[in-house]
Amino acid sequence: MLVLWISQAADAQQRVEAPPPDVVLVPHRASYEMKLSVARPNSGIVEVNGNMVLETVDSCDGWNIKQRIKLTFLRNDGEEFETDSNFTSYESKDGLELRFSVRNVQNDEVEEELRGQADLEGIGGKGRASFTLPEARSFDLPSGTLFPTSHLALIIKHARQGDKSVSYKVFDGARLDGAFQVNAVIGRPPKPPAGAPAVRGDGSLLRQPAWGVRFAFFANGDQGAPPEYELALDLLANGVARSMLLDYGDFAVDARLIQIQALPRPKC
Repeated sequence: MLVLWISQAADAQQRVEAPPPDVVLVPHRASYEMKLSVARPNSGIVEVNGNMVLETVDSCDGWNIKQRIKLTFLRNDGEEFETDSNFTSYESKDGLELRFSVRNVQNDEVEEELRGQADLEGIGGKGRASFTLPEARSFDLPSGTLFPTSHLALIIKHARQGDKSVSYKVFDGARLDGAFQVNAVIGRPPKPPAGAPAVRGDGSLLRQPAWGVRFAFFANGDQGAPPEYELALDLLANGVARSMLLDYGDFAVDARLIQIQALPRPKC
């Protein structure tokens, strides 16, 4: 039912805007505990445990993002395997330049490595992405493409305005065949689970307006097919996520914030 809502909500592409100056993202380092939420029949997965560290650093003219996810999976045949995913990026604050690097490892063997950059002609304009790993390749990005941090800021702006659904094309460098069509449904934030321990660290960062946002990611804008994956956030107005649900179709993983630290803003 949720996929149907998202598909209906996003028939029209939103008009692309510059990153809104009234949305103030906070530099921070957040640590999350990750556990299996649900495993669908025939997934073969019975248990998932791990952690994620997400770092957002203000570099005056842009944002440096680092994300690392380490997970241990247990299959129903008793086999266990580990994954280690690293994503780093730099995105200019005008939303026109992106540099990115992706490295995915399973059981200490590199499964995938991506590296490259992307540039847009202007806000709402066309762009071009160029990869140097795993091989040299380039392709055009369609008009209206956004990069991830600009997209996040616009989602917060829409949430503040009371909008319930939005749709944008987003390129983050994590795939070799172009931008996702990302549809979002915005609502009330989820209630924290009963008995959840308090988040350690800078609790002042959590005293913000909040919304529940559900994203569906469609490859090449193909909304006639199921989304490649979905992501639900308990999202604060400063860009911090108190919790996440990463839904890959066969299984879904919960990520609960356990520690947060404010990072300094540079003197620019």
